[in-house]
Amino acid sequence: MATTGKITAVALATATLSGCLLLPQLPPPETVQLAPVPGVALPFKARVMIFVGEGDLNRNLSIQLTRYQSEETKVKEGRALAKAARTVLAKGFEQVEVNSPAIRPQVVIKLGGKASWTRLDGTMKVSCTLDAWTSDGIPLGLFGARYDAEKTDYREEVEAAYGQCLKKPVEELLNSPTLARLAGTGFRDPPALAVEAWMRGLGPTTPLQ
Repeated sequence: MATTGKITAVALATATLSGCLLLPQLPPPETVQLAPVPGVALPFKARVMIFVGEGDLNRNLSIQLTRYQSEETKVKEGRALAKAARTVLAKGFEQVEVNSPAIRPQVVIKLGGKASWTRLDGTMKVSCTLDAWTSDGIPLGLFGARYDAEKTDYREEVEAAYGQCLKKPVEELLNSPTLARLAGTGFRDPPALAVEAWMRGLGPTTPLQ
């Protein structure tokens, strides 16, 4: 029994150092519960495109091994952020896609965020921002938050951490006066030429695989 206990302790320590300890496991973005919007039955009947630049979409997660040493992993943190944003925003809007002008969006959200993880204690720190616009270039507001979680598995929980981070800015967007005014117009479709001109300025829209 003593030998078994020693092996278990060594395995636990190894898992902790490698980022594979799964306790406590973060809930997935699908479980995020948004606060109600007074007088509104969600989701808003609007088409929303999340815009993420190709460089951000393909960004790998960097982890801190020691105080002075870090390394880049193969974990695509930009894709994790985009997937989490699509999931959480879909609770507030009828149609949400990433980098998909084909849906003829009425709202465009420039998505930002960054994640980091340290081996010292398994802490993951993420930030997230939603820069919301009408698809013809009228600003709706900038909303952001930060979220920290201890004892996380960086290989599995980046998307979940982003989901928790996104709850606050999504709620703020849904309750914003600017969005309320847009909803009051029935989320009109802006003039096609104005939409085309403004969205061209975003840059290439790389599909989310």
